[in-house]
Amino acid sequence: MIITKKQLARMDRGCPFFDIKDVEFDYVDEPILITDEVTTGAATGLEIFKANAPFKFEILDVIVQARGTGDATGTMKLTDGTNDITDTITCADTDKAINRAGTIDDVYSTIEKGGTLEIVCAGGTIADVQGLVTVVVREVD
Repeated sequence: MIITKKQLARMDRGCPFFDIKDVEFDYVDEPILITDEVTTGAATGLEIFKANAPFKFEILDVIVQARGTGDATGTMKLTDGTNDITDTITCADTDKAINRAGTIDDVYSTIEKGGTLEIVCAGGTIADVQGLVTVVVREVD
């Protein structure tokens, strides 16, 4: 039997399940969504966390909802401040389109507590690259 942290918090400590030896506790909660709206694209300075991530987490997915008509060649990607975590995600002239990261580099996809997570935009006119970025993460020990 697997029990999540939320279920554990709701359980009565007098519950007979606590006497069963084969109960395992899942110390990783459900996925957490981190959103950041990029209204003016930039090649640097769009940190979601700048050396201040509140907990250690692993990136599971990245979704971008393009906003406005943007730049004809606009893209976004996530970095840890130095290394690319995702490939480039298209958000070019596609208002309302939903695009996802095609790849996530597992070498860099875990951000330590106090770490950096940054959005980097590219395109012909970087300031016109706009979108709502949703990062799906899970807390890790």
